Parts: sequence; C-alpha cells; structure tokens
Amino acid sequence: MTVVFRLPDLGEGLTDSEIVAWKVAEGEQVSLNQVIAEVETAKAVVDLPSPYAGVIRRLHAAEGDTVEVGAPLVEYEVEGEPAAEPPAPQSEPAEAEPAPAEPPAPRSEPGAEQSEPAAAEQSAPAAEQSAPADAPAERVAVLVGSVQVSDGRTPTRAPRTFDQAPFVREERRPARAFPPVRRLAKERGIDLAAVVPTGEGGVVTRQDLDRAAAPATAAPASRRERVTGLRKQTAKAMTAALAVPHAACFQQVDVTETLRLARELASEGAPAPTLLSLACRAILLAARRTPGVNATFHAESEEIEFHHRLNLGIAVATDRGLLVASVDDADHLDAAALAEAIAARASEARTGSIGLAALTSSTITVSNVGVFGVDGGIPLLTPGQSAIVALGAVRRMPWAHGDGIALREVMTITVSFDHRVIDGREASAFVRDVGRMLERPGLALAQV
Repeated sequence: MTVVFRLPDLGEGLTDSEIVAWKVAEGEQVSLNQVIAEVETAKAVVDLPSPYAGVIRRLHAAEGDTVEVGAPLVEYEVEGEPAAEPPAPQSEPAEAEPAPAEPPAPRSEPGAEQSEPAAAEQSAPAAEQSAPADAPAERVAVLVGSVQVSDGRTPTRAPRTFDQAPFVREERRPARAFPPVRRLAKERGIDLAAVVPTGEGGVVTRQDLDRAAAPATAAPASRRERVTGLRKQTAKAMTAALAVPHAACFQQVDVTETLRLARELASEGAPAPTLLSLACRAILLAARRTPGVNATFHAESEEIEFHHRLNLGIAVATDRGLLVASVDDADHLDAAALAEAIAARASEARTGSIGLAALTSSTITVSNVGVFGVDGGIPLLTPGQSAIVALGAVRRMPWAHGDGIALREVMTITVSFDHRVIDGREASAFVRDVGRMLERPGLALAQV
C-alpha cells in the first residue's frame, strides 16, 4: 500500500526545514532508518532517517526547497495491498490533443495563429504539398511581420507575402556598419550580427552598440537570494536582540603575561591552553563573582532567572552563517580541557554535525572577533542571555609597565549586557575582573 511521510518537527518548535540533499531517488528500495535526506533546520544540518521500509514512489520536494512541518515529504510503497496508480498529470492530455489547433486548410500562410505551427508538425503530408518556392517567403514573412491576417485567413496575392527577405538578411550582417563602428564593436567584444540596426538602410550605429552593451553592464548590479535556514533564524534572533536595552563597556588589557604562561605550558609537552581558553577561563571565574552576567530576563513574568550552570557559548562563523555552540558546565574544566572542548564544538558547528541541544543550551557567550583582525566591537546579545563578551585582536603597542613605557601585548575586551538585568557598575566590575586576571594570571588562583 501507499503511505505518505510528513516532515516532522526536527527541533524545538521549528516551523519549517530546508532540503539540503536527497540521499535516495524515486523508485529506489530503502530500509527502515536508512538516511533519506539531509535537512537544514534553523540551527543545524541533520540526517533524516526513513520511518518505513519500502519503495520510494515520490519525492514531494526538490533540493533547496523549504518544507513546512507536517507537509508531505516522501510517498512510499510498502508491503500490503497494492497501491493504486497515481492519476496522470493534467498536462499530458492537453499535449496529446493537437486536433483543435488544426488549420482549416492544409496550406497555411505565415501570418496564421501561433498554434498552427504545432498542428503543422502533426500533418506533415499537407505541408509537403506546398510549393517549395513559397516556404522561404513564408518563413521570412513571419520574422519581419509583413503579412496581415484578417478574419483568420491570410491574403492570397503574391505581392502581399513577399517582403524582400534577401535584403533583410543582408542588412543584419556585420558588413552593414561603417569601419569606425565595426572597430568599436570589436573592442567591446560585440557581435554585430546580434545587434538590431536602427540606421538608414539597416546600418548599425554607435548608439546601437551602446544599447547592446547596456544590458551586459547593468546585469551584475545586484542579485537577490531567498533567506532560509540558519540565515533566516539569525535574522530573527538579531531582530529580537534589538528589542533588548543594550549597553556596553570595554577595557584594553595587557595580556603579555597570559601569553607567556601559554607558551610555557606548551613547552612542557602536555595539552596546552590557548589564549582564547585562558580568556574564557577568566570570564567564567569572573561570572561567579557577577551572577547577573549569567542570567535571563523573562519579560512576560517580569522575572530574572539566575542560572546555576555556566554553559559557555562560543560564536562560530560557518559557511551557513553564525552559530553559538555551547560547552556545558565549562567552569568545571581547566584551561587545557576547555581549549579542547572549544575546538571540538567549533569543528562540529562547521561540519554541521553538532546537535540541537548544543546550539540552545548556552547561558553566556564569547565572540572571538580578534581572529578576523579587528580590535573590537559591540556584539549583539544572544536571545535569552544577559551578557556577551567580545575579544579583540592582540596588538603590540607602547604600554605603561613598571616605572616606564614598554612594548606590550594588548587586547580589547568588550561586554554587551542587558541593562534590565545588569547595571553599569556590575558590568564594569565584571570586565575589570577579567582584565585583572589576564594581566596577572596568578590572581586566578585566588578565584578557584
């Protein structure tokens, strides 16, 4: 019998998904739980298993289509009563009945209705009865539109059907242009035979070349792409983020000692932390002292939820868009383990193998914009979070050190925060704590 598989909800409350790639084809035998498609939700690309064993009768969507949850996706033929043949498409009978388009006479003139050429193909013997000398005149007359049609019949007088076809074809040859125009056409790479002439006697003019070149010049001016999948979800999230009363503060931090610590640990041969993991470690420790940065504001109930778990979200740039991958309970990891966890999550996000849970569980986010060579920025909050930290690029610059000025490694730290949850004093204290630990990594021992 025939059964229809409808697209299920692949996430939490998602309304649609995009078909990235089909792994099966119509007429193919599939087994239970065999992967039949790759589907992109608002967060990730997931494999869609088959809920039936049987033969694929029909795929209801093409690759790149967006399918609503609950809409028909795949039609199967499974064991049971034979399925009735699906009705033939309505377009087939129309194509199989050329009779209504038959002309009243076996010989047709060029100015007849557009449906007559299709009928003429079905009545070749009648067409063969036409005089050979008439065929060229009929064909050229259609192109230039010189024959007038009245009451469905064409005129029979010979002068009305002859339109000096040889001269028209000759006028469209490249030779019908003066040497300067031909030289200009060669420079621009324009085929004179494809240019519609407007000059006297069918001569191609400079203005004709300008008109022929204009579409090619204007074509790449812009293009539009349909917003789907991750980009669509990102647009919604960023629009929602603008409804939050944002504020931000930043501080330039001397990270020379932190970089020295990372190099020393790497020289010991053991798994070494990175500057990112050490900075994240400082952020997590500071968040314990300022719990407002690890919270959610609920506007409906007018409540602030303070999270007991510190799930660190890492902003990851992928080919499909920006993802925030979570390292759950990140404060339980040391800097080296945190570096490995961050790298693993980033890899999963870029390959599309990350699960939906890891994309929705973060409580505070870090965006390492320094990898793009920028000093800083004001990041938008991840929906449901009260703080996001941006880490800028490390710059070597003159810095007050000890009793003098020295070249030091300096990084800008920025925190954007929800002003409904955090005041400026709390946000400043948070940034100051992070900066102090990065300037003097030994202070982190007192925070453990």
